[in-house]
Amino acid sequence: MIIHVTPEGAVELRERDDFKNFKIAVAKTGADAAFIARALQGTAALEPDGKTAWVSQQALRKDQPAAWVASFDKMVESVRRFGWVRDDGAVRAHVEVAG
Repeated sequence: MIIHVTPEGAVELRERDDFKNFKIAVAKTGADAAFIARALQGTAALEPDGKTAWVSQQALRKDQPAAWVASFDKMVESVRRFGWVRDDGAVRAHVEVAG
């Protein structure tokens, strides 16, 4: 699953049924932390390093079918043991910025 940030700053969920991969891909070449943080507002909180973000489960679950939510929940539980799920439920995602 890819949380795709367009060059304009819109957020789209791509490869939504790939529960083995989870990342944020920023399509704007050389996007800075301020741009990324603004784009992700309401979806994820960017860490100061700009390479990691904590994604809101509620934001991703919104308007998704029950079967999708069940698969998403299973993915979240599988990464909890690695410390990739905070106490507030946010899930860790790597941030990749276009070259």
